[in-house]
Amino acid sequence: MRKANGSALGLFASRKLSTKICALLLMLLLVFPATAFSSPWDPPTWRDSTWDYRSEDSVDIYPKLEPAKLFGVASLTLVAYAAAYGLVFAKGWWENEERGFHFENDFDYALNLDKFGHFAAGVAVAEVFYEGYRWAGASEFRSYLYAGLSAVSTHIAIDIKDGFGPKWGFSIFDVLAGSIGGFWPMAERYVPLCKYIDLKWSYWINSDAYYNFEHNASNGIFTDDYVNHTYWLSIKPYRMLPEAARRYYPSWLAIAIGLSIDEKVYTKEPHPRRELYIALDYDLEAFRPQSRLARTIIKALNYIKFPAPTIQVYPEFHWYLLYPIKF
Repeated sequence: MRKANGSALGLFASRKLSTKICALLLMLLLVFPATAFSSPWDPPTWRDSTWDYRSEDSVDIYPKLEPAKLFGVASLTLVAYAAAYGLVFAKGWWENEERGFHFENDFDYALNLDKFGHFAAGVAVAEVFYEGYRWAGASEFRSYLYAGLSAVSTHIAIDIKDGFGPKWGFSIFDVLAGSIGGFWPMAERYVPLCKYIDLKWSYWINSDAYYNFEHNASNGIFTDDYVNHTYWLSIKPYRMLPEAARRYYPSWLAIAIGLSIDEKVYTKEPHPRRELYIALDYDLEAFRPQSRLARTIIKALNYIKFPAPTIQVYPEFHWYLLYPIKF
């Protein structure tokens, strides 16, 4: 009887594995029709692996700093920071409680996924400041430099505020992660290796574990809902291929590796784990609009990992048709 049960379980597991393999093959087959969009007769302005989204700014804008515009950037920054504090950050900070300034070592918080979040925040802040400084007339290099320094200052200011919170503290690791992120746009412009990769983020509420968790100082804000965050390294195979092979591969098709965590981090179940994903991705920068405004919009959208066929490879095997939406 025990042997029969074991055989039945083995057959069930085998069928389950076969079903997943067939689903995976079907998912990959969906990619092949995409090559039709990458024919040898595409116009050269449509795809060009040597073209850099950021390298043409100097053609469109000539550096001539205008004090009035710079004042406008500063004013908008103050308004945006005040709005961000009132609408988002005030929920996560202390209100009437106070404690002397102190440091907090939170290196193991959320299995370190929050450091990717601070990095992404640094990138976002730097991108906005870069556009502002360029609009105000600063040179390309100075705009990247000042944008990075502005991101560093922003993270330092946020963590100083945390440093006075009764249940928080100044985290040097958070500041370092955000500061490195602040200079990522500069690296994308001047470091050749960065032409082959993109850093992306996706968010979808698949679990309420974070919002059901008793938080230190708020009812929870989405920026800390790391259970539903996934951070991606998106690789661009098209740019790595020999020129003769590029015509047979869609330039907009990328491969992404994602990192997330399971809900055990907040449910306090034992052995919380990281989750590793491999997914298809879209390199929106392969579609080359000619205006600078359109390029700026595409550049911003390309930081988002849009839903696509995905395989979870650790700690368990699953496949999803449109991850981060799980169904």
